[in-house]
Amino acid sequence: MNHIFILGSHPTWSVAEIGAMFGFDDLTWPKERILVKEQFDLNAETLIKRLGGTLKIAQVELVLDINTPFLQLAKNSVKIISAKAKRGEGKLIFGLSDHGVSGRFSAEKLGLQIKKELKQQNISSRLVTSREKELSSVVVGQNKLLTKGAELIFYSDNNKIIVARTLAIQDYKDLSRRDYGRPARDDHSGMLPPKLAQMMINITQQNELDSLLLDPFCGSGTIIHEAMLLGYSNLLGTDLSAKAIQDSRTNTSWMKDLYSLDVFPHFHIKNATRLHQFLKKDSVTSIVTEPYLGPQRGLKDIALIKDELQTLYQQALSSFYQILKKKGRIVMVWPVFFGQEFLDLNLSDWRLVKLMPDKFLELEWVKLSHRDTLLYHRPGQKVWRELIVLEKK
Repeated sequence: MNHIFILGSHPTWSVAEIGAMFGFDDLTWPKERILVKEQFDLNAETLIKRLGGTLKIAQVELVLDINTPFLQLAKNSVKIISAKAKRGEGKLIFGLSDHGVSGRFSAEKLGLQIKKELKQQNISSRLVTSREKELSSVVVGQNKLLTKGAELIFYSDNNKIIVARTLAIQDYKDLSRRDYGRPARDDHSGMLPPKLAQMMINITQQNELDSLLLDPFCGSGTIIHEAMLLGYSNLLGTDLSAKAIQDSRTNTSWMKDLYSLDVFPHFHIKNATRLHQFLKKDSVTSIVTEPYLGPQRGLKDIALIKDELQTLYQQALSSFYQILKKKGRIVMVWPVFFGQEFLDLNLSDWRLVKLMPDKFLELEWVKLSHRDTLLYHRPGQKVWRELIVLEKK
C-alpha cells in the first residue's frame, strides 16, 4: 500500500529531504504538497519525528474513478472510518482534508453525508471542520483525530480519486518548545528553525551516526541539538562568539534533561576560517551550518555586504576542505538579498550537489535558483536562504 507525505510550506525542501533518506526511485509527486511513496519499513509516528519538512504521513486506503457518485464515495469513506478509525470513549471524531478533487465535492458536504451514514449504523460522531479545505496538523492534534477517530485526505490524480488515512502528524508542540522554549535564545544572531535544521542534517546523507558532524557557526546550538535527537553521537560546534558557545552549552544541558539524552557534544570558541589548525585533516564526515548571513536590517550597501560575506565564506570553505573527508558533504545556508542578489564563490574544489532529480524538474511548482539550489523565505522577507550542498572532490 502506498503512503503519502503532506509537505510543508517549502515543498522542494521537503522532497529533497525525503529523497535523501529514501532515494527518488519510488517517489511520485502528483500535487505540490503531496508526495507519494511505496511502502516503507519505519513506523509513521517514528518517521515523522525525523522529518523536518513533512506535516503528515498517511496511508492510501482507496483509489476510485473520478466519476464515482457522491453517495458511493461517502459510503466507501464510512467503511474506512468504521474499520480503521481509533475509538475512544464517546463520539467518533473525524475530519476531511481536500487537497484538490477537481471540484467533485466539498469536504463539508461529504462530511455531513458521512456523519449521516454513520448514524444509520448507530455510530455517534462529530465532524471536525476548519475555514480551510485542509485540516492543519494543529487542528488534527487538538481535536484528537488520530486517537479518537480519523482524518481522511482526498486528492485527484490521473482521473482517480485517492483516499488516504492520516497515520501521523508533525509534533508542532515539541518543535515550538525546542524553538521558543530554550533557556538561551539569541534573536539577534540568527533564528534557524529546528525543522529547517532537521532537513539540513538529513540532506547530508550521513548514515554513520558515530562519525563527526560539525557546525562551525553553531550560534545557540540548534543544528547540534537536532542532530542529538536524530541519534548522532559525535558532534562538534564551534563559534567565534564566547556568548554563543555558552548559550550552546546551556541549551545542551536543557535538551539532555528534557529528552533524557546520553550524548556529549563538544563546543569550542574557534574561528571557522582556521579550523584546519584545530582539527585533523580528513577527520570530519559532514559540515552542517548556517553562518552569519549579514545584517537583516539596513541593507543599503549590498555590494559591500556581499563582498564581506564572500571573503568570509571563501576562507571558511578553504579551511573546511582540509578537515573534511573525501566525498564528505557541506550543507550550508547562503543569503540571497531581496530574492535576487546571490553570492558568487569559487567552488572549483567542490561538486555542487543537485537535490532535485531530473524527473521532477519539469513540474510547474518546482522553483529553484539559477544554479538549481533550494530557496527558503517567508513573504516580505528581505534576506532569503539558499541551500548550498557541496561534496569534496
